[in-house]
Parts: sequence; C-alpha cells; structure tokens
Amino acid sequence: MKYILIVGCGKSGKGLGLELSKTENVVVVDRSLRSLDSLGDDFNGKKIWADAMDTNTLEQAGVKEADVVFLLTGNDNLNLVVSKVVKRKYGVKKVVLQVNDIAKEKIFKEEGLNIINRTNLIVEVLNKCIS
Repeated sequence: MKYILIVGCGKSGKGLGLELSKTENVVVVDRSLRSLDSLGDDFNGKKIWADAMDTNTLEQAGVKEADVVFLLTGNDNLNLVVSKVVKRKYGVKKVVLQVNDIAKEKIFKEEGLNIINRTNLIVEVLNKCIS
C-alpha cells in the first residue's frame, strides 16, 4: 500500500481522495472543514483540518512517509511553495501539482515539478474524440 498525501479538498482532491482511499493509505489536508466533511462516509482515510503552509501540518500528515504528494488547491502559488518544501525539505520523490494559470505552467516545469493543468487535459481528451 502506498502512502498518499493530498493537499486541497476541492473537486479534484475530493475525487482523488475517495478513489485512492479504496486501496491506499490516504491523508487529505484542507483549511476548510466543510470541504473535508464533503468526503463523506465512503472516504477510508485520514482528514486534517489545517494549513499546509505550516510544516507542522505536513509532518502531522505524514509527509516524511509519503510516496506521493498531490497539491490540488485552487492557489497556484500555494501549490508551488508547498511542493518545493515537500521536495527539498522532506525529499518526497513524487510531487504532483495542479496549475490553473497556463502562463505559470512553463515556470513551474522549469522547477522540475510534475504539473497537471485541467485545460490541457481537456483539450487532449477532446482532440482524441475527433480521431
């Protein structure tokens, strides 16, 4: 079983958390208690109501044991800062962050980060539909 840390419990974080918690050890961190509560009874993981900018929160969430960290907040800058801390301070090998602003995507890739951009994913899928 892998140890997965997800920061951000919006649509993507919630969906990923629910899916992965079926087979993996999952911890979801969010500043919104309401968002964490939206995971419901089907979520088979741990929820932490706190700010991921705080290294104490990351350590409480088990960042040192994490196989993968997903940064899925709606804030590109927060995702970038926390991803750098997770990679550099804690040595997590697989860090994936969501980027909403396409202009920032190139800058983030230059940092050697794994980037997910919804717009690019949707374009890619829709393009395959016409083939």
